[in-house]
Amino acid sequence: MKINYKNILKSVIVLSVLAGTGTGCKKFLEAPPPESIPKEVALADEAGVKSVMNSAYQIVGGGNMFGGKIQAINEMLADQLDGILFNGDFGEIYGRKTSVFGAYKNDMYQDMYQAIFRANTVLENLDKATTMHDNLEGQAKFIRALSHFELVKLFAQPYGFSSDNSHLGVPLRLNTAINAGVRATVKQVYDLIIEDLKAAEIKLPEVNGGYATKWAAKALLAKVYFQMNDFNNAYAYANQVIESKKFTLDATYSLRFSEAGSAESIFQIISTRGAYEAGGELRTQFRSDISLPTMKFTSAFYAFVNTSSDVRKAWFNAVKYPGNIVITKYNSDRFNVPVIHLTEMKLIRAEAAAENNANLDVAIKDVNEILNRAYAGTKSIPSNSSAALIKTNARFEHSIEMAGEGNRISEIKRIGARGENVDKRGSVWNCPGFVLQFPQGEMATNTSFQRNPEGNCF
Repeated sequence: MKINYKNILKSVIVLSVLAGTGTGCKKFLEAPPPESIPKEVALADEAGVKSVMNSAYQIVGGGNMFGGKIQAINEMLADQLDGILFNGDFGEIYGRKTSVFGAYKNDMYQDMYQAIFRANTVLENLDKATTMHDNLEGQAKFIRALSHFELVKLFAQPYGFSSDNSHLGVPLRLNTAINAGVRATVKQVYDLIIEDLKAAEIKLPEVNGGYATKWAAKALLAKVYFQMNDFNNAYAYANQVIESKKFTLDATYSLRFSEAGSAESIFQIISTRGAYEAGGELRTQFRSDISLPTMKFTSAFYAFVNTSSDVRKAWFNAVKYPGNIVITKYNSDRFNVPVIHLTEMKLIRAEAAAENNANLDVAIKDVNEILNRAYAGTKSIPSNSSAALIKTNARFEHSIEMAGEGNRISEIKRIGARGENVDKRGSVWNCPGFVLQFPQGEMATNTSFQRNPEGNCF
C-alpha cells in the first residue's frame, strides 16, 4: 500500500494541541467531529490555518514521534539498552538489520512526513493569515526542519559519510503535491533544514505561548550544526541560546519530565490534562514503577552512573526487578516532553569550544555546572583543563544526561564521522545496519527508489 500523506485533508482539523504554560487547551470531546469540517471550510481563514498548524504539533508530539517512538528506536539502535530478548520489530531494530517491513518504524516514518505535510499545508495557505503570517510561517518551517532532521539521522548515513555529503539522504517534501519519493542527497537535506531554521529564527517571536520560538529555532540549529561537526556554528548558536538567559538549569532532575514543566526546556511537548497528554509511548516502553518495561539498560552502562556521589543513579533502579536495570525518568502518569533543553545546549557549547580550542573558560564553566548538579558539588574539572579533557568530560556527561532520550545513536554516528568508533556493541560507525530501512509503502511510490543496504553491523 502506498503511503498517503494527504489523508488528513479529507477532513480537517482537530484542535490546539500545545497550549501556553498555565493555559488550557480545548478538549477533544468538545471539538467538532473531524468529518464535519471540509477542507475548504477548515482553510478558509486564519483560524483554520492555525488549526492545521496545531495538528502538525499533534503529530510531532504523538506516540509515533516525540511522544516516545523516536526515543525508543534511537535507543534500540544505540548501545545502552539490554535488548538480548527483543524480538519482532524490536529485534530487527536492536539487531541493526531492519527490513522494508516492521510497523513500529514504518508508522514513525509515515507520521514524520505527515507532520511535514501539515507544515507545508500551512505554508501554502499563509495568505489566509491576517495577523499571524510570520509566526505561522516560522512555526511551519521549524516543524518541517525538525521532522526532516529526525528522518535524515535515522534513514541515512550521517553527515560526513562521504567527503561532499553526496550520499543519499531522504525524500525532501516541500509542498503538498503527492509525488513519488526521490531521495535527496544528505547535503541537500541539511541545506534545506538550515534554510528553514534560519527563516524560522527570524519569523518567530521570543515568546510564543507554548509553540516554537526564535530560541527553539536557534537551539535546533545548534543541534544540526553539531551533528554536522560544524563546531563554529554549533558554538555560536548554542551560545546565543544560553546567553539569552531565558532558560535555567533545573535544580533537580525530577523536573525535566514533569507535569509542572522544566525551566530548561527550550522546545517541549506540553501535556494538558484531559486534552493532550504527551509521552504515552515513553510510558509504554520505559515506565518501570508499575511493571517490568520493555526497555532495560545494560549493567555496563549502569556502572558509569552507579557511584556513591552521582545523583543521577536515582534515574535507574537495579533492585525492583532482579537481574534488570530500568530507568525511572518516565515514571509518571503525565509529564511534558522536552525535545531540546538547556543541558544539551551547554554540553554542545562545551564540546564545540573544545574542538575549536577556543573559549575554553566558557566550556569549563559549562561542564562544571553539569558536574556540580550531577555529583552534588563533589566533582569538577580544573580551571586550566585542556581541550582534550573538556571534550572527554562533555561527551561522557552527554551520554549519561540524555540516557533514554534518544540521543546516543546520533553521537555514535557524529563522532564516528570524525574517525572514532565509540559504539559499545562493537559496530563500526558507518555500518549499514545503523541506518533504518525505508518502508515498503515509500518504495511503492517509485519503482526506482533506492533502498538502503541492510544489516552487516556485527
